[in-house]
Formats: sequence, structure tokens, C-alpha cells
Amino acid sequence: MKSFALIWCSRAVDARLQTALLNAFRGEQQEWDVISPAEDDFLERARLYDGYVISGSPRSVVDDADKPFVKNLLTLIEDVQAHSSAPMIGVCFGAQAIAAALGGHVGRNPDGRFKLGAETLDWLPQAEPSRWPELADTAVLAQSHGECISRLPPGSELLAASPSAVAEIFLVQRRFLGIQGHPELDNLLLRQAFLPLHRRQFDDEAWLKVEHEAQQPLHPEPVTALGRRLLIEGSL
Repeated sequence: MKSFALIWCSRAVDARLQTALLNAFRGEQQEWDVISPAEDDFLERARLYDGYVISGSPRSVVDDADKPFVKNLLTLIEDVQAHSSAPMIGVCFGAQAIAAALGGHVGRNPDGRFKLGAETLDWLPQAEPSRWPELADTAVLAQSHGECISRLPPGSELLAASPSAVAEIFLVQRRFLGIQGHPELDNLLLRQAFLPLHRRQFDDEAWLKVEHEAQQPLHPEPVTALGRRLLIEGSL
């Protein structure tokens, strides 16, 4: 039986969010552990797994690049690339960490504003359903980010864009999958767990738009199905 690690990068441990992320990507006959880059033995322990999912985080791979937490995570990604064939999925901050570790660049959102709400993804022509049948359907993801990927790592395949992120979904070396949005969230979790965290960043007019977007039905299944296949097959 293969073993996988959910690398939990949030400062708070919310059982609902951890469970949602696990349920989004785990398949049958898999063992999962939750580990953190803050642990003293993180790098030694993390090398034992057959695949990885990296969560979102309030941390920044730009502002916190020199802090042990982020350095540990980037070191693991580099190590997995160099010495392992394990697949890896990064969600939001996790996607940005993959991009930064593998030679890309992360910066502030182009409009300078924090993005919170929901967006319909734009599958690009190269995201061919003949290769990735999961992508034949429309995907709508929750969004919560102040930074995004401005340059992809060398050799990346860009699969989707969104109104707030040019690099919404990308694939590196067929086994590193970056997802800027939050495919683990449903509308209830978006409203209950994410909106209250960021209310202060919006004036009343902007908040009405956020609340309206948060009511748009989310449809993450094409993205989660792609991620599950990656973890099972090892590459896409």
C-alpha cells in the first residue's frame, strides 16, 4: 500500500479544512499522514512518502523565503525533483512553492488586490481532453490569494488561467501539479472558513462582490480528479 503526505502549511489546524483537502485527493487503499515543515525532523521524515499534497498557507514564498518553514518546504520540493519519482500537488501557497523551488517566480497579484471569491477556469488549448479527459468539463474554484505565479518553471505546461491568475493550473515534468485556487473547498467552507479571515481587507462595496462570488456554485471535480489520477499513476 502506498503512503502519502499532506504537508500542512497553515498556522492553524482546522480539522474541517484538513479533512476537505484529504478527501479531495486521496484514493482507495492509500495511507496518509499529515506533516508540517515546522517539525524538527521534517526533511528526514518527508522523504519516506510515495506522493505529496501541499496545502495553502498565509505564509509567502517571497516575504518568508529566508524563514526555516519555507526553506524546509522548498528544500523538500527540490529534493523530490532531484532524487525521487514521487508526484506532488500544490494548492495555492503549495503551487507557489512548487513554482519557486523549480525555477519559476512568484509575485503580488497583478492588480495589487487580494483575491477572494470564486472563478471559472479557462482551459487553454494545450489542455487537450484526449490527454487529460478530466479537463473536458468546466471547473469553478474558490480563490483566496494575494500572490500568484508570474513565471512558470522551465519545461512547465500551462493548463488553465483564471481572471486573477495567468498560471492557474500548471504541470512540471508531468508529476508536479500546481493549482492556484482551492479545489478542496465547497461553498459552505468558503463562506465559513475563508471569508471571515479576510473581511478587513475589503471595503463595503468590494465585500458585496466577494459575497456574491462566494454564492456561485463551485465545481472543482475536474481538478480533483486530475490530481487523484496523478497520485495513483505517478505522472500525467
